[in-house]
Amino acid sequence: MPGGPLFPCSAFPVTSGLVFQRVHVGAGSNSKQDVGLGVADATTLNADATWRLRFGLPPKLPSGTCTFRLWSLANAATGVLKVNPKWASVAQEEDPSSATLQAEGTQTVTWGAGDADVYKITDVTLDADTAVAGEILVMDLVFEDTGTTVAVASTHYATILWE
Repeated sequence: MPGGPLFPCSAFPVTSGLVFQRVHVGAGSNSKQDVGLGVADATTLNADATWRLRFGLPPKLPSGTCTFRLWSLANAATGVLKVNPKWASVAQEEDPSSATLQAEGTQTVTWGAGDADVYKITDVTLDADTAVAGEILVMDLVFEDTGTTVAVASTHYATILWE
């Protein structure tokens, strides 16, 4: 049976000034405010920028494929954002700072006409390492400078689920 979503139990902006907590305010009149992981616009993003995330895995993992899901918002009608999740499953009594993070590869979030203030979803199968029940999934969510063209700051939500 599928499971999740799991939300980060910790989110730390590693690259000061390029990633930050952000409030996205949409143009609508109703439920238009969202707080999330902020990323600078393409002009400001002059180097790769990292959010360091931690997810507490449950004592028993659901069946299905372990998937990282990134929800993205921007007031943009054009542009792309490049992102690469790098992660490892870390056990009790292991030092997370010594873990070798495995990259899933660069993903592209694309905005086009009509995409301003709408959720974009990027799903990434987490198979570069093995998620282990009861461990902490440590992740560096790297937003890449090279290839990013979206001209406004963006807001993101990270989850883990099993599909």
